[in-house]
Amino acid sequence: MSSHLLPAGGRVGKYEVLAHIASGGMAEVYKAVDCDSGRVVALKVLPGHLAENPTLIERFRREAKHAARLSHKNIVSIYEWGQEKEVYFLAMEFVEGTDLHDYICDKGHLDPQEAWVITVQAARALDHACRHGITHRDIKPSNLLLSFGSDNKLRVKLTDLGLAREAAHDFRVTKDGTTVGTVDYMSPEQARDSALADSRSDIYSLGCTLYHMLSGQPPFGDGGLGERIYKHLQSQVPDVRMFNRRVPIAMWEVLSKMLEKDPADRYQSPEELLQALLHMQDSEAPVAPSTRRRRSGPRSVSADTDIPWRNPAAKRHPAEPQVSEAVDPKVAAAGQFERAKVVMATDNQELTYAHELLVSCCRLDPANTRYRKTLRQVGRALLQEKRWGRWLAPVSAIAVKAKLKVAQASSDHRNVLEYGEEVLALLPEDESTQVAMADAARSMGMTALGIWMLEQLCKQDPENTDYLRLLGRALEKADETERAHQVWNGVLKQLPYDLEARRKVDKLSIEGTLRRGHLGR
Repeated sequence: MSSHLLPAGGRVGKYEVLAHIASGGMAEVYKAVDCDSGRVVALKVLPGHLAENPTLIERFRREAKHAARLSHKNIVSIYEWGQEKEVYFLAMEFVEGTDLHDYICDKGHLDPQEAWVITVQAARALDHACRHGITHRDIKPSNLLLSFGSDNKLRVKLTDLGLAREAAHDFRVTKDGTTVGTVDYMSPEQARDSALADSRSDIYSLGCTLYHMLSGQPPFGDGGLGERIYKHLQSQVPDVRMFNRRVPIAMWEVLSKMLEKDPADRYQSPEELLQALLHMQDSEAPVAPSTRRRRSGPRSVSADTDIPWRNPAAKRHPAEPQVSEAVDPKVAAAGQFERAKVVMATDNQELTYAHELLVSCCRLDPANTRYRKTLRQVGRALLQEKRWGRWLAPVSAIAVKAKLKVAQASSDHRNVLEYGEEVLALLPEDESTQVAMADAARSMGMTALGIWMLEQLCKQDPENTDYLRLLGRALEKADETERAHQVWNGVLKQLPYDLEARRKVDKLSIEGTLRRGHLGR
């Protein structure tokens, strides 16, 4: 047991700890009992070593504030928020069960009927929050708790309102060790700027959660953080029926609309989403036996019992997929760069996240030298703090360098740039990687980027005439005569009898004179 965990029998105010339940990104959760009333609660405690962080304290306060305004059977109730000496805590409704993430992991994926029931109850929770002007901003499976009563009815409870934002306010609270929201379930607009998130962003996140339930994986679960953000911004979601053939067409239609890139193309409110879910019609797709019951006339529906697949007089065919206008990668990169700057300025503990954002910026706008310069500065800072295992860095870089060599051999210049930055994050002074990246940039027509990379290399090793030659030739091709002349002069100073350097200096001197208009008119 970690030294900061409270032992069974320990006390926090009037609450006696019964057992440790779970560890989160910023808090420990315990099963506890209110010694005054005898009520069993879930006690969320901010460990002492984090209690001096005002951001985390503000998240605690906001979770209590927002939950206090909400009273709904599908939202976890909060009883008390307080401080006992240096310990901050939340006393919440205790839910006997599991969270949806663990439930999916245990089952692989869910039957469409069960996924529908969970989604409807989650949508009801969002509708209630929306009616009170609150956007959750972190909808994901681990924030949906599941319990089964004595009658075996499934109950869904939405929790963790620490990132929620009121519609009338526009300030940010960053979650410790992550972003405002969780990447695998984050809407495109929220990825660009957290302030843009509204109830339609929660609908997108719930769509990602429904996709995870049906397929056993998030829509874009592969790749690094930056790559996944990029896919949410740009890539079309694979048809979930590729992973689960039991999903009816009608359910895929609703899910597709929840996952539209443009918020204007989604359901515009949780209430509208609920109506779509409650009026889903049967389709030709194979479904679970329990979904094939035939009943005449209207019937009431309840997500607490069975799935209300209703049979229309005629089958409905899937609508043509609507593709929203593509996001300009440079615009997306600029937005992520601004977020990275905010992260670096406000919390030095978030440098790893800032680095991931900057990697994504370079992928979206590879020719931008500003992004790469900042990326390398952050990489050096992380390495200096030994967060990436400073002494193991050369070993860690071996696999990435192998990928880099394969990309070079196949002339995959974009991957040379991407793998190159990964190598430099571990080995900032690796000269062969920098040469390879400069060559790849110039091969892709990114002349300015290639020149900048060679300049960085020459600053790092100013006496290496081979690098100076590469830079001089690149400047010549870019028609930057004066700068090329200076570089070749530098070669000549170190190698006074070098014939190539002498010819270049003389040639460029003449060209410079002609350009200035002294001769040749």
